[in-house]
Amino acid sequence: MLTVIVYDKDDDKLDDYIGKFTIENIIHEDGQIKSIPIIGLLCIPCGKFNLRITSTSCTTETNQLHRYTFDGPIRYSRHDSYTVGRLTELSHKTSRDRADQYYSTFKIQLRRISSYLPIEKRQKWNIKYKAAQTIFQGPLSSCVQSSIKIAHQMLYAKTTTTEYGLLSNGDGHEVWRLFMDRHANNRIKPCIYTYVIDDYIWRFSETGVEFFIDIASKHALHANAAETVRYAGEMHPRPRDGWQEYRDNVDSEFEGREWELVIDNNSGTYAPDPLLLDNLKALLKFNFPSLSVIVYDYKDPELKMSVEECKTYAKTNYKDFPA
Repeated sequence: MLTVIVYDKDDDKLDDYIGKFTIENIIHEDGQIKSIPIIGLLCIPCGKFNLRITSTSCTTETNQLHRYTFDGPIRYSRHDSYTVGRLTELSHKTSRDRADQYYSTFKIQLRRISSYLPIEKRQKWNIKYKAAQTIFQGPLSSCVQSSIKIAHQMLYAKTTTTEYGLLSNGDGHEVWRLFMDRHANNRIKPCIYTYVIDDYIWRFSETGVEFFIDIASKHALHANAAETVRYAGEMHPRPRDGWQEYRDNVDSEFEGREWELVIDNNSGTYAPDPLLLDNLKALLKFNFPSLSVIVYDYKDPELKMSVEECKTYAKTNYKDFPA
């Protein structure tokens, strides 16, 4: 049985209830579009809902996965927070258009996380890290966690501007489009991102934003103050030839140019095991086969060099957009 409850999405605290409908047997649906009446309060008809249910037989490989393993499709959502955008002044400083003032966070559902980052190898918060101690132990920890959870809800709130989509076939180009700057002719923005991977979702946003100064931990913020994560760190995009050789002289970012996602384990809060970096790479490559992924331990000098090149290019060419 499938029951669907329909609301009118508002930016207010409460959405308007429209009605609901029920399908008794979804297993035997034939894949055709059906127009189903929505029944509101007092059994009043409130329009119709067009729905199609398509069933696909499980493969032998899928049947061998652990129970409750998410195996697709890969969906994403982009959450634009105007409140944080105005606080951080991430938009053009000369712009007075409210539509330009936003700060974006991203969620991507990843397939088979447990196959690469097993549940028994969850990364627990770092007991040696002072900021983590403030969050997870001590008499004020519950208050700190509450403030982090409020901030998390604000960053990942579902509003009328939230963008939803499907990353079909794990296309790497579709992933790169999430990194594009809407204000700069859809160029891939040179900046550093903070990310966490939990049991089902890869969450990330720009690092080094003023809004986060008073937050005890950026990673705990994305993890909603969870005591464990599957993995965490920072990442940044770079052209295969490096930012030093990058020239903004082509119509498309993919015209004769290849991109790499440089990702690490730089999280003091969770101190992820560097031995799992190859697992992290394998997870991302499984989900996005055409995505070029480079992994580094946070202590690696090559990582520091790559980060500095990215920041240098950003400071030189993106003066209105802090890296």
